[in-house]
Amino acid sequence: MRLLPFLTLIPAALARAARHLETGAAPQVFVNTAVARTVDLGRSTTLVTTQYNVKALSDDPGAYILALGADGEAEPAWYEVLVGGKVVAVEVDRLGDAPAAVVPVGKMGKDETVTISLNVIATNTTRPLPESIEQREPQFMLWESATTLVDSAYTSDVERIKIRAPTPMILSHGKVPKTYVRDSDITKSSSTITLGPFYGVPPTVGKDSKAEQTSFYVHYETREPVVGIRNLKRAAEVSYWGNNLNIQDEVELFNAGPKLKGQFSRLVHQQSRFHAGTPAQVLSEFTLRLPPSSHGVYYYDVIGNVSTSRFRPGQAAVAKKRAVEGTLELRPRYPILGGWNYSFTVGWDMPLSENLHTDSDRAVLEVPFLTPLKGVVVDKEEFTIILPEGATDVQVATPFAVDSIEYSTHRTYLDTIGRPKVTITKRIVTENHALPVYVTYSYPLRARFSKPIAVGAVAASALTLFMLLRRVNYKIEEEEEKKEEKRD
Repeated sequence: MRLLPFLTLIPAALARAARHLETGAAPQVFVNTAVARTVDLGRSTTLVTTQYNVKALSDDPGAYILALGADGEAEPAWYEVLVGGKVVAVEVDRLGDAPAAVVPVGKMGKDETVTISLNVIATNTTRPLPESIEQREPQFMLWESATTLVDSAYTSDVERIKIRAPTPMILSHGKVPKTYVRDSDITKSSSTITLGPFYGVPPTVGKDSKAEQTSFYVHYETREPVVGIRNLKRAAEVSYWGNNLNIQDEVELFNAGPKLKGQFSRLVHQQSRFHAGTPAQVLSEFTLRLPPSSHGVYYYDVIGNVSTSRFRPGQAAVAKKRAVEGTLELRPRYPILGGWNYSFTVGWDMPLSENLHTDSDRAVLEVPFLTPLKGVVVDKEEFTIILPEGATDVQVATPFAVDSIEYSTHRTYLDTIGRPKVTITKRIVTENHALPVYVTYSYPLRARFSKPIAVGAVAASALTLFMLLRRVNYKIEEEEEKKEEKRD
């Protein structure tokens, strides 16, 4: 979730909402007149969009308590809340055993309405089924949800849920509770399954929850590789004298689709490419979108440089022309099948002036947290930012919550006191976390000359040592022999 200034929620409403969260029950001062949820099934991530039409049952009801999940679930990896179509900041806590957000809705009168939207990127909700397949077989995924009805702390007059699969090939799905159904319970049309509408649904989270919930699943086919990243180590190094910002990613990529049953056949792989297309579970290539000014791009794995990659330079914005991103087309040395891993390193340079803003002795560095891959989840990212030597009073601002921020010192050639290093760690990272991280620090003018002075001192020392060594006479044995001959 993107963090914005939390200014629209008045203190009184915040205090009341906090007391309700502590008791584990939300007062029924709101009612959901209509709830519409859409679940877009993909590969490693699932996009869940929910719209609540909310009506106040009393004057000045305070803040709306928005459930972010069911009882026992953790806070989503990424989400955003919109009120009236505008993104707002929320305070997150738990309502009983469910994650919940306190949403500012302003001062409302009785029977006034407001529209609240919740966009969630859910991870680890799908798995391959069957778990292993042959090389030419299609791949199927199983999406599972612990609940069927929409999670809410308030009564819902009517709610409808649509689940969209990537293909019309849906083998099976779960059942819904009949308690709140009047007409149809499940309707399937092409690749979309519609649940409900459900009527008169009581609160589903909190101590006052009385709703009848059941789990639900969809067993569907996907025709794209299911890719994930176990570990991502990103390093950004600042160079003032070179006016350069270098970014390097060390990636541990894996195919999370069904594992290969039996042996891999290169002949079958080549035949499928020329006749029926590459099987869905095989990852043969992928593309990274780089900043328009990126240059000096390199890509290598544990063996060395991968010559099958191709970089298309971008173009910076000029006059009325929009900037064009650079594209790096990566083709691994071998096709990556289900259960296979592939580790590689990719890096590029950028002009520092585009990412660095200075005001007197204070500098603000803007560095992207992630280069996104569509539908790919990073299990763990370690982001290291190396600042120039002499930088002090380092502060970091992230657009979302992270697991840890550590400050240390990085030492390399010709450093005297070392360079400040910031290490940011976060688990479960999605493409929506590809936002800039801001690092502010003080960098006085004298610090900029520490490196040239150090280089000059080393060069002068080496020259002095060379001159001294040139004056030393190493012919000791010859001189002794000449003296002995003169004595004779």
